[in-house]
Amino acid sequence: MARKRSLDDGPVLRAEILATASRLFYERGYDATSIRDLADTVGISSSTMYHHFANKQDILYAIIVPFMQDFDAAIVPMLRDGTRSPEDRLAQAARLHVEIADDRRPELLTGNPFRNALTPDQLRQTVALQQTYHDAVRDVIVEGCTSGAFATEDVELTTMAILDMLNGVREWFRKDGRLTRDELVARYQRMIARLLHP
Repeated sequence: MARKRSLDDGPVLRAEILATASRLFYERGYDATSIRDLADTVGISSSTMYHHFANKQDILYAIIVPFMQDFDAAIVPMLRDGTRSPEDRLAQAARLHVEIADDRRPELLTGNPFRNALTPDQLRQTVALQQTYHDAVRDVIVEGCTSGAFATEDVELTTMAILDMLNGVREWFRKDGRLTRDELVARYQRMIARLLHP
């Protein structure tokens, strides 16, 4: 039997716990994965696991927040870049959204379906990160409508339609499917353009 690892591994061990949890939550589901499952897979005792995280809920939160912070950091500044046209910013946002959703699928699937597992305070913080992205997309659409580049009856509904379309990628897109990632991005960019152009 392999020797259990100790607390001496510190931050490296914490990162491994999070990577393992993300994978197991993705493969088995959050509810079907126990602290014992995580500890055994990482090769530590449950007590060592509890040294790093108070409970499974805190592990979930520790996966979701860095992912959402990274997501916002990659996309929001580009959406706020007034030197680029609204069309270019939304097209690039679509590309980045699809690429991040595909590259980091376990973290994304871990987060969204299990929002009811978070504490109210944790949920407020994650929703605020989602709102930051939503607001940046909406503001680009408003800017485009003001300049005459876009035309839509309902900015908020159009924003939600675009985000729902992009968020759906995590559920169905597969690299061995009928579309390559680049083909999917190009089609989504055209769909977004059709939604917004007069």
